[in-house]
Amino acid sequence: MTFILIWITTFKNGNTSRAEAVGNLTDLLFLAYRIDSSIRPYIHVKFLEEEDHRVFDITFAGVAIQCILAVAGYSWMYALTRRPKLSLLAAVPPFALNILHIGTHELSPALDVFTWLSYGVIHFVSPFLAAFWLWLFASPGVVSIFAWSFGIQNCLGIITHLSFPTAAPWYGDQYGYPLPPGNYSMPGSAAGLVRVDAVLGTHIYQNAFKASPLVFGAFPSLHGAFSCCCFFFIARYSRRGAFMLGFYVLWQWFSTMYLRHHWRLDLLGGLTYSAFAFSIFYRSLQRMDRAYALGASGGNGWQRLFENTPLQHVFDGKSDYQVVRESSDDEEYFSRSTSGEMEERTSADLEAQRLDDLERSWQSKHPSQRSTVISC
Repeated sequence: MTFILIWITTFKNGNTSRAEAVGNLTDLLFLAYRIDSSIRPYIHVKFLEEEDHRVFDITFAGVAIQCILAVAGYSWMYALTRRPKLSLLAAVPPFALNILHIGTHELSPALDVFTWLSYGVIHFVSPFLAAFWLWLFASPGVVSIFAWSFGIQNCLGIITHLSFPTAAPWYGDQYGYPLPPGNYSMPGSAAGLVRVDAVLGTHIYQNAFKASPLVFGAFPSLHGAFSCCCFFFIARYSRRGAFMLGFYVLWQWFSTMYLRHHWRLDLLGGLTYSAFAFSIFYRSLQRMDRAYALGASGGNGWQRLFENTPLQHVFDGKSDYQVVRESSDDEEYFSRSTSGEMEERTSADLEAQRLDDLERSWQSKHPSQRSTVISC
């Protein structure tokens, strides 16, 4: 909360005069003019557009960069999972972004509403829905890992926004070319969401983005990072969820570009931030899954919620659990750990059973017979 307050206080553009703000504590928090603009980061209005074309245009250099990014994605996924076929999916994003970008140039009311549903509605509820699903069906403790990963990617994204301000595609649409220098007194823009306001008959997004505390925060796209974070976790535990969340990621990517809020490079950056945060906790996820498989961590949320009812095990045996499987080394370790655990439990159970049998035998004998047993 303190970090967010500092962010708003420093970078919010206040339109209230100094005299009007003297008696109003709320206005004081939002007066950015109190901070000398000379100590604020330089606003890069051309950087993203130039780099976006350099990376994604169909030129020799652009295709080479996209191939390098695809290899980097494959290498990252393979380093985590040791699954060659699965790792091919991580090589797709650079090319998928280019394909999606082709369809963002034709405007229509139907596409306005379609993209708004992803960008302006589902975006805000998706982390809560993902967390609830993980609590119900994933290994116990995974929700906390999801929360940490989600929080770290967002904090890193906000730090980047503040330290490296960049302009979104709407900046050129609104101010024209050549692009004028950016300054912190400029209001934000709802860009394509203005058309959604027209369809809905409201001014919600137009007013909200004009009052945005962070106008120049295009890179990375946290809209893209949100969807990618949900995908990484859900796809690990559900094959059907992987397809659904994969569609949601593509939908979100298309929406942000169609509404002119992000460049392709921003979305690739959001994916990178999310992948980095996910990688930090990947081994923790493996340990939680092993503990759950061994029964050491108890049941998941569904099993605890419906404990001792016919619904407790209704999904047992029906789950397409763990799409992102472990590497062969991890599987061997897991197998050894499981067999070792079972051997220890079996030995302990046999020893306990033997002692119980001896105790029952001792108690069942008549006192006159016990001495005979001892003497023998």
